Amino acid sequence: MHSQISYLMSLAAENIQKGDLSSAERLLRQSLVMAPKNSETLRLLGVLFAFKKDYEEALQALDDSIKLEPHNWLSHSNRGNVLKELARFEDALKSYERAIDLQPNYAEAHNNKGNLLQELNQLNAALESYDQAVKLQPYYADAYSNAGNALKKLNLFESACSVYEKAISLDGENPSLLGSYINCKMHLCDWGGIKDCIKKLEDLSKRQPGKIHPFDLLAISNDPYAIKHATETFMLSRHPSRSGIGLISQHEPNKKIKLGYFSPDFRDHPVSYLTAGLIECHNKDKFELVAFSMGPEASDAMRDRLKVSFDQFIDVSSKSDLEVAQLARDLKIDLAIDLGGITQNSRPSIFAYRAAPIQIGYIGYLGTMGSPYFDYIIADETIIPAESRDFYTEKMIYLPSYQANDPKRKISDRIFTREEFGIPRNAFVYCCFNNNYKFNPAILDSWASIMLRVNGSVMLLHAEGNTVKRNLLSEFAIRRIDANRIFFVERLPRAEYLSRYRIADLFLDTSPYNAGTTASDALWAGLPVLTFLGQTFSARMGGSLLHAIGLSELVCASQKEYEDLAVDLGLNFSKCGRIKDKLAHKPMSSPLFDIDVFTRNLEAALSRAHERRLTGMLPDHIFI
Repeated sequence: MHSQISYLMSLAAENIQKGDLSSAERLLRQSLVMAPKNSETLRLLGVLFAFKKDYEEALQALDDSIKLEPHNWLSHSNRGNVLKELARFEDALKSYERAIDLQPNYAEAHNNKGNLLQELNQLNAALESYDQAVKLQPYYADAYSNAGNALKKLNLFESACSVYEKAISLDGENPSLLGSYINCKMHLCDWGGIKDCIKKLEDLSKRQPGKIHPFDLLAISNDPYAIKHATETFMLSRHPSRSGIGLISQHEPNKKIKLGYFSPDFRDHPVSYLTAGLIECHNKDKFELVAFSMGPEASDAMRDRLKVSFDQFIDVSSKSDLEVAQLARDLKIDLAIDLGGITQNSRPSIFAYRAAPIQIGYIGYLGTMGSPYFDYIIADETIIPAESRDFYTEKMIYLPSYQANDPKRKISDRIFTREEFGIPRNAFVYCCFNNNYKFNPAILDSWASIMLRVNGSVMLLHAEGNTVKRNLLSEFAIRRIDANRIFFVERLPRAEYLSRYRIADLFLDTSPYNAGTTASDALWAGLPVLTFLGQTFSARMGGSLLHAIGLSELVCASQKEYEDLAVDLGLNFSKCGRIKDKLAHKPMSSPLFDIDVFTRNLEAALSRAHERRLTGMLPDHIFI
């Protein structure tokens, strides 16, 4: 009998790896009938449930396995994985450490412990775990890849690239790894071999759907279909719909519409820079606001400001996805607004359990969530025109302007001069303070072409570190632009950063990942922004902001038109000056910056979505 049970378990394990979970479960159930107290069978059953995303069932099976065999180190390691998925991080860490105590040479437990520590933002400790994993198993591609992710979060991009290259040498067919590597190179503006890498990524993503993180595509793809497909397969693989708490029960309507705002970024972060004024401006007589904070603990002025703006501010970072969804249901949240999407520290699986009757994506992630449990996405008709709706799984909430903005954004009284940066007083100053990963060879081609046509013009950029500066100067030199025409600025406190925009004449946007917060910062400071429209959400943000502030003449239909207009403005100071004057006279009253009007529009849309649900109607496009 023992050999038969071993055979059944071996066959079940093979089926789990192949994804044939129904056959694997049948074999394991058969094994349990023959030997109900077999710890290893119960362990495999736990692994199977984890593959099915039934984490509570998985935990029970693994607990039963450990009761039968307390020294089963594999069960402890698997239990750590399940507890991590349930966001029971302290318990997960104990399970990994118990597995390591029982089997110190088990590299996978060290790697998994590193992943948990990375999720807890203990990045240096995570790197120590990955180091231990590769000491035990020198060809462990996943451990190298995970170490690269931790190094990237520490902004150690050169080290991260080096580690990613090691991982790729061991596993060159992993699209997720290749996507992370490309993103890392983009951060460094290191474009050597980037076209070949992107081409390989496109090929791999077709053969291995669901493996690439969609965020890695936003800065390199102008194909909305490719992004939708990658997102749908990624979300189905990582965050499928879950039925652990059943359907939402009907209840008497709340006296006020209850809005749940979910975010890992209720702190000093661009998402909060944009939305703090919205939260404060909500009509508290009609709406009750609950914050579900999922990110790391923060002590800053923005966090303090937000805490007093909500009716309730709940830290759910230590709760599991299921527990957070259940909490939202217990609080009778009517509409859940996700400000994170699939960005760092976000938790889409909360919404996979259906935390609220209506679930909406907004501002944190620039694209479709590709999942049936997200009902709406907030946009405007520039960002998602009618012909592009098929590239989104959600229905649209169309506002006159997509982006909320904070009217309390303060600009320093400090007066910056061109002389202190070494910039000639009479030069035409182009600038771009976007994140460096949004730069690409095609955009630099345009910038160099513009500068070659506008004699004496200069470019003002922000660069994350000396390596980025060297790489950009090298790329400009290839395009015949002398280094003495490129100027770099450092990070400043936010109020001074806004004031510094005033030394420039024109902000040149990037594509296919436009400026978002950075563009509205520039416009707030009085600096015109020039953009051109792409096909994806992230490639149309700049156009949205400019239409909303009444500067549609700065929204170009093509990259060539963008270059020509940048040259025209650079050669005609008076024309650029008239645009600056126009901008100076209307920002606070424009749809982009009038937070009162924006909030009333959003509230009208949310009320309409809520009313549709109460009357039994399905979500549909809403126009305000």
